[in-house]
Parts: sequence; structure tokens; C-alpha cells
Amino acid sequence: MSPAMPRPIPDLLLITLGTVMASMETRYASGARRSGFKLLTEPLEERQAVSVTQCLALCGELAGCVALNSGTISDGINCQLLGQRACDGLPLVADAAVDYYDVYDDRRNLTAETQTPFWDDPGCVEGGYCAAECAAEAAGEFCAVDAHCSVHLKPTGVYRCLNSTCQQSESDEFWEVRPGLMLPRWQLWRMDRFEWTWKKLKPGTCSLDVSVKLGTGAEVQLVTTWKDEHAGTRLYFRFTSEVINLYYKDIDGTDHDLLMGVDTNGMVNSDTYSQLKVSWCGGNMAIGPVTNPTMATAFASVSQPLDFFTVHSEHADSWMRVDSGVADPWLFQEAGTATDAVMTVPSYSYVFRQIAATNEVTVKYDCKAARDCIVRLQGSAHLVMDIIVGGWFNEGIGLIYYGDSGITSGYLRTGPITTDSEFLTFTVHYSSGDITIHQNDGAIPIYTTTAPHQIPDITLVGIGGCCGPKTIRVARYDPAWRTDTWMTEGSGYSNGDEPPPAQ
Repeated sequence: MSPAMPRPIPDLLLITLGTVMASMETRYASGARRSGFKLLTEPLEERQAVSVTQCLALCGELAGCVALNSGTISDGINCQLLGQRACDGLPLVADAAVDYYDVYDDRRNLTAETQTPFWDDPGCVEGGYCAAECAAEAAGEFCAVDAHCSVHLKPTGVYRCLNSTCQQSESDEFWEVRPGLMLPRWQLWRMDRFEWTWKKLKPGTCSLDVSVKLGTGAEVQLVTTWKDEHAGTRLYFRFTSEVINLYYKDIDGTDHDLLMGVDTNGMVNSDTYSQLKVSWCGGNMAIGPVTNPTMATAFASVSQPLDFFTVHSEHADSWMRVDSGVADPWLFQEAGTATDAVMTVPSYSYVFRQIAATNEVTVKYDCKAARDCIVRLQGSAHLVMDIIVGGWFNEGIGLIYYGDSGITSGYLRTGPITTDSEFLTFTVHYSSGDITIHQNDGAIPIYTTTAPHQIPDITLVGIGGCCGPKTIRVARYDPAWRTDTWMTEGSGYSNGDEPPPAQ
């Protein structure tokens, strides 16, 4: 019968190795909550020891030994010296005759492990304390190793375990949207020529550093507002490559001209990105190059907090890189930021995704809205098609074109087809002008038509529309929508990436 070590075994072992010398080498071992488990991995060595203390001493003498299995393993073997821990993603399996221990040089690591608060989850015990079940749920929570901060906190690698809590790494490349979620510091934002697009400001933000490149002949509007719709107080910074105007709408929507026709002196252009600072702190509007941020200033009487940042580019698309402080509204909330992201799209706006040029697109999404759950397709910069679901006051489906053509086509009266009380699922398929729509995975399409004008080489897909906010779920069907709506996983935003330079 193989030798077995006396049980029960204490959770914490301390042993001093070596002879009496000027310095002593100390090893610490923890078997907290792993009594009756063993780690399945190829051992560095297998030995026979008279006690778990001797097994730990053997581990301390062997380079690379970081864990051990102690107990009745096989004939003549009761001590396995291991070069990997359960933290390395290896499974712990139940074995009543064996106990698994992590081995450390630093007592603080052992103390952290024994204090880890995740052990009530069996998956944490069986997978080791680096398993996903052991991970911290938010920044500032307890951790024992960096791996505790990489499962739920995003993007991976930005949060580290510092002083036993998950904390942001020192980095100028990211900013914290909310505890546990970071975004790259600079985000690309396409300013659409057909639609206003909206983002929410981080609370307390009243100035932004941006880099702007105008489309040829474009007139850009940067607007801060207290609502995510076209009403109420809003401050307008409106400029071309030649002049800038500052004005605002009061709470009743009445225009107030503040500063009109100011020469920008080359503040922006269509060839390169120009770095600007935009500020509205306390109603003091200011905009200009970073070297002269008060090139144009004015004062607006504002009583409401300004919580949204809105952009539009007339005549041609333009591009802006924005430095921190602004993101899609759902990213500031705990709910709706996992794979099944819930996106509240404001009225008269879209959430966009850029795709490789194609003539065939399928978009499956859930929509909860009183009306107008629209899919927008854009290829040529001069032609956009809206596939309108629940349009015409929620009475029908049809097509509307913008750009070179402004026609309405293919209208089908359906009666109410959307609702703001529950999610309904729609699958919109476009293939070289042929369009079908299915509802709630029905086998028979609820709509079929051939578009009078094709949209060649579609590169942008949007979901949203006029006449009230929409609540959209689309990432559950295509996770790429998370990336393209600032749920970045570290890869950044592409709300219509800048096109390649003209040849």
C-alpha cells in the first residue's frame, strides 16, 4: 500500500528551507478550499515524502516548481511537484486522497489567494482561482492576480491587479467610460451628410479635444445639447474651411445668433486633420485650433445640463477624431454592454456599421419602437436607400431614396408592424436590388420588392430612423456590431471609417 500523508491538512503551510545561513529561503503553500482535488498536468518530478511539509521542501529545491499534489497518487508516489498552477487554465479534478497546493515565494501572494472571495462558486474551486468564475465584476473589486481583471473588465490587459484590487494600468492610450470599461483615447467619428449622429458626454465634460477633416465643400455642425432629439437647448458650432458661426437654440427652440461670419484663417481644411478644442463650460462657447482655442467665442444663457454631443456635415461627409469624454449612451450603463448589447438609438439618428463593399447584405435585428425601424444602406456617396419597417405612422413598409434620387417606392400597407412594448425581430435581406423582409423568423417573407435603383458597393449599414427613439438588439446576431458602436474590446470605433485617399 502506498504511503499516505496524515489528514486533515491545514490550509496554510510555512516552511524554511536550507541550512543556517546569512539568508534563509522561504516557501509558502496554500491548499485553501482545494482539499480533495488534484491538478491534472505533467509533473516536473514525482517523489515519496513523509509529510506535505517535506513535499513543499522538495518543491522549494526544484527550479520552476510552483504547485504540488500531495497524497495517495500511486504506488510509492505521494508528492507531485508541478511546473504549472490551476491558474494556468488547467482543470482541478476531485480526488479524495489528494490535496492540491499553490506554492509561493512571497507571503503576500498566498494571503491574497486565501482571501479571494470567489470560492463559493464551485467552478472557481475546480478551475483554480484564475478561472472566469473567480473574476472581478468591476474595477476596484478584490483580485489576487491580473487574470481576475481580464474576464469581465474590458479591454483585456488595460486593468491590472494592483494592491489586491483591479485598477486601470498607467496608460495614455485609453480612458475610462465607467468602472470596468475602457475605450481607446482617440475615436474616429464619421460626420454623416444625410443624418445627425449622437453620442453621450461623460458626466461633467464641457470641452473636447478633436481633430477635424472636412469633406470637400462641407459645412460641419458640432452641437452640444441637453436632449438626444431635435428640441430644447443646444449650442451650435457651425463652420466651413472659411468662416465660423456660433449660435444657440433656447429651451423653446428659438434661434439666437451670437457670432456670425468669423474668418477661420485656415482653422480646418479637406486635406489633413486639424486639431481643435471645443468648449461650452458655463455657457461660454469657444472654438479654435489648440494653439488658439478661443479663436471664436460667445456666451449662451444655458440652464439645463448639456449631456449629448451631436454632429452633422452638410454637402459631404466629414471626419472627426475625438479625444475621450464621449461614447454611445449604452456604454455608460451596466446593462446592455455584453454580447447582447441593447442600443437605444435617438430619434432621427442611426447606429452605423462599416462593412467591406458588397452588393448583398443581410441584417437581422430586434427592434422595440413605436414606428420606423429602418435599415439604411449607403454605397455611392451620392445615393442612400432606407428600407422602412413600420413607416408612415406604423402603417407600412417601403423604400425611400436620398441623394441623387429622392423617390419613394415599393410601399406596402401592413397595418401596425412595430411596437414600443416588446422586441420584434426583423431580417432584412438585400441582393443586387432584390429585397425581402422576414418577421420573427417566419418562413414566408412579409415584404418582397425589387428596388428601382440599386445601391452598388454597399459599405455602410445603419439601423434607426425618424420619429422617436428605438431600442435595438443586433449584436446577438452579428457580434461585429459591438465593435462598430464603440463596444470595442480594444479595437476602436468605425462608424464609417475614412475612405482611402483618392488616386
